[in-house]
Amino acid sequence: MKHLICFLLFSTAVFSQNYHYAIDETPANIPGVSNQLEEIEYFNAYLLPLTQKATIQAALDKYGSVRLEKGDYSGVNIVMKSNQKLYGHPSLNKISNITIAAGSTGVLLESLLPADQTITLQGGGVISYCTLKSIKWATLVGKDVMLENNSFINFIGPIRLDCSRSGYIRNTKIIKHQSQGGANMLVLKGNSTTPSYGNVSLHTNFLTPHGDTTDIDGLRSLTFVGLDAEGWNLTGEGTKAMISATNIGDVKITNFNGANSYSAVKTPSFDIDAANVFFLEKSMNFPTDILSLRANMTVINGGGTYIRQPGTVTGFDLLGNVNASNAIRYNGVEQTSTMTNTTVINNITNSLLGPKYTPWVRPTWETLPNPAGANWKTDRAGKIDQTSYIQGLINTKGVAELPEGIFYIGSTLKLPIDSNHGIVGRGTGKTVIVGLTDDFPLISLTGGQDANFILSYLTLQGGSVGIYSSQDYGTQHMSYQNIKFVVFRNQNYGIQLRRIRGFDNNFLDNLGFVDCNIGFFQDPLTPYNNDIDTSSFVDKTMFYKNQFINCSTSVSMLATRADNLDAWVDCKFDGGRTAIALSAQNAPLAANCDFTNFTGTNIISSNIFSIYNSNLYNNKVTSSIINSISNNIEGCQFLDNIPVFSPVLFNPLNNQIVNSTITGNVVTVIPPNGGYGLESAIYVNSTFLANPTLSKLLVNVKAGVPTIIINSTPNSYPQLLVTQ
Repeated sequence: MKHLICFLLFSTAVFSQNYHYAIDETPANIPGVSNQLEEIEYFNAYLLPLTQKATIQAALDKYGSVRLEKGDYSGVNIVMKSNQKLYGHPSLNKISNITIAAGSTGVLLESLLPADQTITLQGGGVISYCTLKSIKWATLVGKDVMLENNSFINFIGPIRLDCSRSGYIRNTKIIKHQSQGGANMLVLKGNSTTPSYGNVSLHTNFLTPHGDTTDIDGLRSLTFVGLDAEGWNLTGEGTKAMISATNIGDVKITNFNGANSYSAVKTPSFDIDAANVFFLEKSMNFPTDILSLRANMTVINGGGTYIRQPGTVTGFDLLGNVNASNAIRYNGVEQTSTMTNTTVINNITNSLLGPKYTPWVRPTWETLPNPAGANWKTDRAGKIDQTSYIQGLINTKGVAELPEGIFYIGSTLKLPIDSNHGIVGRGTGKTVIVGLTDDFPLISLTGGQDANFILSYLTLQGGSVGIYSSQDYGTQHMSYQNIKFVVFRNQNYGIQLRRIRGFDNNFLDNLGFVDCNIGFFQDPLTPYNNDIDTSSFVDKTMFYKNQFINCSTSVSMLATRADNLDAWVDCKFDGGRTAIALSAQNAPLAANCDFTNFTGTNIISSNIFSIYNSNLYNNKVTSSIINSISNNIEGCQFLDNIPVFSPVLFNPLNNQIVNSTITGNVVTVIPPNGGYGLESAIYVNSTFLANPTLSKLLVNVKAGVPTIIINSTPNSYPQLLVTQ
């Protein structure tokens, strides 16, 4: 009854003093429904009013966990200590310089905009288990620091950590790092006395650095999974290769993409001095790329050539399917039979295997809240239309801050793409916007260029589409879009990008798509005429800890202008016919995900796909797990007895499987009626339960014919997304 009274008040044109008091007080809970754990922690934090921004340090020291209103909180430098948390508003808050004190553990910084400011990691004591998430346009620095098990997630700006004199950098997770302009976008330096190791950068975009891009030195190991670089040395201020790495132990790089054809100074894509270098899916290449004399170089599926530094080469070159050769070459010689030279075999084995480390922790996915309940459709009948109330808040306040409750709307809400408008609720279990009918989008985006909108902490249920983006409402190009903790339920499309120009460098954080026809739908312009007016892309976007539950198709991105380096990280795909349907992609990847309970033809379809540290089980698809021309698999567990790959009309298959365990048949069966290309494949240290004769350390399949190159038993364990 209390909710009904509130909703009647919301619908009136003139509000009483009692109404204003009602929306300002702590609203009543939706009975029996909780928010997700991160939301609970956020809303439990002390809310520091903007009028008291000068006391931000005192509030942190008193309450430990502080969240901010919408607005500019800059003016006071901040020192963060152990277990202190500072949550910005979903619109991001401007703040001043931040120091994370030496010896701190468990510090959290989230949704902050320290534009042109510095976040300093202080030397003098171990800084561990700290998380910096959705930080925009800051520079992260640390000199002579001791860092262990920290996470930098959706960090936009340079990261410069120099432990060349003392200290160390260990087991850092950099998940979605983007930096644009300037120079030295990534500096990682270690020393030999206190070694640095286990650092992984998952999804990196270096965009038009004016000078040198990286300065990496003295690390025991370094891994990049998904790296795109564009226009380095743009204005000619630098002289180094894009990846400049010296005195390194092991370097591993996957999904290596980009170009610098328009740069003032054209330098190589890499200049690496390391003991062992491993590339998987190497699309970017320059004839001037440089490798040290000592490096053991392994390339699995790539292009291009490189040059050694002058002198006597002591390392080896093991090149698999380089330049579409479908061959494995050792020191320039194609290997057409099993190797017998014990020294060569031992050298390759030691380089490919290395130590066994701990895989990244599997995600723990919560049951998504369902605050409107199972009877939401019948319950909405006869409810008052509150569209004008919410739209009025958007129009007058920019961001509509909704209290707890269920809000019913009968027509679309319009949000400008201008970085200033949006809707924020009280949590996915507490604030719901429900369509009174299912024939209109709940939210429609209006025109905007290189900007975004704000949407967080609520559930969108019913209607035809949750978020509808279309050039029917003006030219649309979104970038640096952060959406966090939004659940889409019972829609034809959860998010639909209908023929917009672009969706670039975005972070979709803890979204849920439940019982939708398509969860995320890229609906592009066709045909693509190689110009901006027909460009309709999704680039460098990360789906982070998203859940796709019982959607017929979880993700559909059938691009025309190619999409670049999109990633699904820590995501759950459960139920439906297809998990991911893609086309015209460059370097899409899934990492640390689970795929379960799919019943269609394939779980994943694409022109190309990479999958790392992911598990697939309890699926009953009728054809194969993956239907794609080129595939890269590392550190995975495919536990269903289902064929892995399908033949593709008029195209040869190109499959790389590394450090994985596969239950179903890995050999692609070509139909006898013709029209299908033969399979080429490289298997490295992988176990095939249905094909035990292929369970060897190194196997090459050329035009459908397998050759065992190194005939030793594999020890299949992940080597990319690991901690040491």
